[in-house]
Amino acid sequence: MHIKDVFPPSGHVQRLYCDDCKGHLYLAFADFDEDVSGIPIKISGLPVLRCEKCGRDHLPDRSRFAIIEHHRRAVEEGQTNVAVRRKKLENDFGFGKVKFLYDPDDYFYIPSLYREFHIGFLTPVFFKREVLLKYDASPNYTVKFASPTYGTIEGETFSISFGVNKNGKVVMWLGDIADLPESEQYYLRSENVDSDHMIGSEFYEGQIDCIFTPPSKESQLFAARSEFLAEGAALFGAKIAHLDQEVYDIALSFNAPVVDTPKERRHVADSLNKVYIESFDNKALATIARRLGGNPDSLGSLKRLQVILEATKSGGEIAKLLSPFFVLYDLRVAYSHLTSVAKAEEILASVANRLRITRNAGLIDTYNALCDQLLQSLQELTALIKSAPRLPR
Repeated sequence: MHIKDVFPPSGHVQRLYCDDCKGHLYLAFADFDEDVSGIPIKISGLPVLRCEKCGRDHLPDRSRFAIIEHHRRAVEEGQTNVAVRRKKLENDFGFGKVKFLYDPDDYFYIPSLYREFHIGFLTPVFFKREVLLKYDASPNYTVKFASPTYGTIEGETFSISFGVNKNGKVVMWLGDIADLPESEQYYLRSENVDSDHMIGSEFYEGQIDCIFTPPSKESQLFAARSEFLAEGAALFGAKIAHLDQEVYDIALSFNAPVVDTPKERRHVADSLNKVYIESFDNKALATIARRLGGNPDSLGSLKRLQVILEATKSGGEIAKLLSPFFVLYDLRVAYSHLTSVAKAEEILASVANRLRITRNAGLIDTYNALCDQLLQSLQELTALIKSAPRLPR
């Protein structure tokens, strides 16, 4: 290797994306062992940016500078080789009274986080995913999602953005955390874990690179669900669904179907049902329905939801808007073989009619039509809830 090869190519700015496959990079620590213009240089534990897809290592600017500096000193001092072990950084950036677990190397070596002002502000701090479930379960907080991997926690006096990485860890910025009330910092600290050095996500792209790519159909739908539930909680004074562990696991891992097989049909129908129907809190819906003068006895979650929504708006309109949810329920019954073949065929004919697709439409067309209608329904229901008069508590 020639020393000139250590310098970044002219005009090249190292970002969090692989030069080869454009996959996200994460911070790793490797042993550098190369002959650099005639001087063997060994550096143990050198920070590198590793591609999670193809495995290629990229050198962060600071690691390049370290190699160049070791080579310069060796030439000046007449050394024939260099062998060093890098000492990990142990900076305490001094943000807040509560001491969080974080790795200063993330701030200095992950691209675009370092700033010459507010040193350490954009240090990523990692948490167990359960921290979101705790916030979601509390009536004093709202967890809103712009996508399954990018969202906001809102309290009575604060709001903080977060991301979810490939390993399911929740990520927030150290400086943002330090601006929270001290009680909230202690709350977060209880779920704080060591860094896994991976922050490639929609959170990073939106917050750091200002990349706002068109969200997928799945992200739009999950975000619409989040907004609907938040507005519903504000109107009814109680949360009508919860982000339990299974629901969030499904939302994070779910992808649009690419093949049409019986197994994929069951998977799609079951997954969507768990996220968009089974996650409703039947007990909470019943309590709200009774408070509004309705009778929820012997009703399922969708009918209970219809009862409480009809208490604020016209019944016919609500029934029409909830239709895609009943279609989804019916689709699960048909796809999961929970009934006879003849009955399943009858249900699928009804599903096709309500989705306005051909009777012989495959899974892909059915899925797209269903998601479109669910999205439109959630958006219109949210608008109705926002315009509804506040209810007595």
